[in-house]
Formats: sequence, structure tokens, C-alpha cells
Amino acid sequence: MKAKLWGEWFFGGGLILLSLSHWFPFGINFLELLGAFAHATCILSLIIAVVSAFMRLWPLAGSSLLAFAVSGLLILPHLSTPEMSGNSDFSVGQFNVYHNNPIPQDAIATIAQNAPDVFTIQELNSEWQTTIDSRFLKTHPYRIEEYWDNCCYGIGVYSKYPITHSRLLDLEKLPAIECTINVNGKDVNLLSLHTFPPAFPNQTEARNLQLKQAEQIISAMNNPLLVIGDLNLVSWDRTLTQFLQRQELNSARDGFMATYPMDLGFPLIPIDHMLYKGPIAPTRCETFDIPGSDHKGLVASFAFKE
Repeated sequence: MKAKLWGEWFFGGGLILLSLSHWFPFGINFLELLGAFAHATCILSLIIAVVSAFMRLWPLAGSSLLAFAVSGLLILPHLSTPEMSGNSDFSVGQFNVYHNNPIPQDAIATIAQNAPDVFTIQELNSEWQTTIDSRFLKTHPYRIEEYWDNCCYGIGVYSKYPITHSRLLDLEKLPAIECTINVNGKDVNLLSLHTFPPAFPNQTEARNLQLKQAEQIISAMNNPLLVIGDLNLVSWDRTLTQFLQRQELNSARDGFMATYPMDLGFPLIPIDHMLYKGPIAPTRCETFDIPGSDHKGLVASFAFKE
């Protein structure tokens, strides 16, 4: 009986520690990776709490319920659906098409069907250039492209509206694009970037350095401002939340809106982001499937504030 009781406390305590690690990963790469799945910890803890309560395993039920609360409090603010209504002045898209997409023609055709006024393609591959031109040369004649054929960090910005200023940036040896787009006489500044995935400690460090460099760029840019891209950070990651706070950025997101990975047919985590600040407000935000990609597409509409 004592061994059973100790087992309950041990397992329940482990769940609590796991939930706390999502709040405080202490810079440990493995814990940061686990933190991306805080919502899974939350659901698992609730299931264990319900089952153990049904079985009258009260220590396990109580500790699991506490783990549910700890992880739930972390992700709850990022599940809300803000009020978004009114007419839109322009729309923006973030599309990670996947560098080795087996059906790029279908992917680009789908983007064309959903094409916003301004969008970025990430993991851009030069083999797609003919297809991209055939779809967007007339509708989105203004563009900045940086192909990256060796791997997965090519990037391009495409616009219906004139791009009056552009600059290709180097963030830890990966390309990013800063530009100004004139939307019916009003300037909108945009930064598009794709950060390193935090698969290993050195890549996590490089990703964080990219964000620090991005902060310096953002600080020098005028409002209204959009920062869009595959940031390889979930919405509740402290690195991202502090980045948003320091730069006074908001996230255009309608609830959880997971975008990656699509290998199972449905996404698990939200790592593609549409951030903004200044005299603009989102009026719509949604995702859609991109054939052959491991990411969902992210589209948002914005209105200028008077």
C-alpha cells in the first residue's frame, strides 16, 4: 500500500515538475523543446486527473490537477479569440512552402487561390521560379527574392502594391527581408524572417541571436510595422513573449492556430507568426493547407486606424 502511495506521489510530482519546466526551462534546450508541447501536458494531466479520481487515487488526482492548472495557465492567454471586425485595407500572408515540396505547382496554385495583397514565401527554391512567375508576375509585380538552393532558407516577398524601399539582411548568415510597401498612399513597413529550428543547443542560440539582431532592425523601423515569418517559437515561449514585450508587438492570431508540422495531416504547434504594431489592427486571421508543405499557410487582413 505504501509503495502504491509513493508511486502516485512520484508520478504526480513528475507531472508537476514537467508543467513547471514549461514556465522555467532554465535555458536547457531539451526543456525548451518540451515546452512547445505544454498544451499536450495540459491535456494529459487532465485525463490522468479524471481517471485517477474515478479510481480514487487521490494523491495522483490532486497532483495531476495541479499540473493541469500550471500548464493551462501558461497557454490560456494564447487561446483567446480577439474581436476582429470591420473593413480591411490590405491583407498579408506567411507561407512556408517547404524546400523539398514534392508538388510545388499545387502548393503555389493554392497560394494563388488564397493570395493576399502582400505575402512572403519561405524555404524558397529557385526551381519554382517559372511557376511563381506564371502565377504572380501580373498580380504581384513587386517583389524581393533570395533563393537558397542548398537547404531551406530561401525567402521572397511579393506585393500588389509598390515596394518603395527594400533591403536584404543577414541574420546569423540566413537571409531576411526588410521593406516598405505603399498601400494606397500609406506606408507599411515589413520584416520577413525565418529563424533556425531549436533542434540542438547551438541552433537555439543562433535563433535567439537572430531575434536580437531583428530587434535592432525593428527599433529603427517606422510604424505601422509587420514582422512575419516562421520563427520556430510557439506563442507561449518566453523568448517570444519577451521579444514581443520589448518591441511592443502584438500577434494577429485567432485562438491557437497551430501551423506545424503537417506530417500527420494536422498541425500540433503554432510557430508561424504575424506580428504587428502601430496604427493598424487585424480584421481577420486564418490558416489553410498548403499541398506538400509541412506548414499551414497563415493569412491576416488589417485596417488602418484613423
